[in-house]
Amino acid sequence: MVKVLLLLVFIFFTATNLFSEEIYYTDDSTRIMRGMVSPTQSAEAMEAYNTGNYFLHHNNFEEAEIYFLRAIALDNNFVDAMDHLGLVYRNLGRYDHAEHWYLRSIEINPNNIVPYLNLAVAYRFQGRLEDARQKYLQARNLDPDDPEPYFGIGMVYQSAGHYEVSLEFISIAMQIYLERESMLLFNAFFAQGNNYYSMENYEDALRLYKAALVGHPDNAFIQNRIIEIEGILYE
Repeated sequence: MVKVLLLLVFIFFTATNLFSEEIYYTDDSTRIMRGMVSPTQSAEAMEAYNTGNYFLHHNNFEEAEIYFLRAIALDNNFVDAMDHLGLVYRNLGRYDHAEHWYLRSIEINPNNIVPYLNLAVAYRFQGRLEDARQKYLQARNLDPDDPEPYFGIGMVYQSAGHYEVSLEFISIAMQIYLERESMLLFNAFFAQGNNYYSMENYEDALRLYKAALVGHPDNAFIQNRIIEIEGILYE
């Protein structure tokens, strides 16, 4: 299964070299750009939100905080600003503040998947694995076709040392990423490689790390892990 999927991916990648979504890397995680859920009618709030996003994209979290708070003060129901403010606080390690704004966003719009996913990540970073799993399950119920809940649940089980269960959920996410032509597929390769490595299945781990390296060619951790495994297998 691993060999077939990787072959399909490399054929697709070399044929198109084109992926669908915009991705940013913040200090704590990968950020996926999604469309706004509830655009504000306030021009001033929108301007503050856009300025906050500029600073967020440049990992200037202290400045981003100022503008997202300003956007929310101008529009108390601006859930997009709340979700991004939560991301700011998560990167600053202020998890209680992040939780507050994610829960506020959910209260205003319980059908928006974004704060569920972001809150689950915050819980996972704090080691609150069951809380994270429950939020990912709620996100999956909102949109069963979104790959992020499956990937997140897989990461929760990986953190708990349940690697075989993690494999199953991340495999689902990988399939959806492939169908969506998403660069996040390479993140899933890396996560799946970690599962196989932890299970001492070094052959499949090596294949997946090499696939992950296609999307992250400068990642020193992946490069060193490949060297380590090749030493185990071939020396």
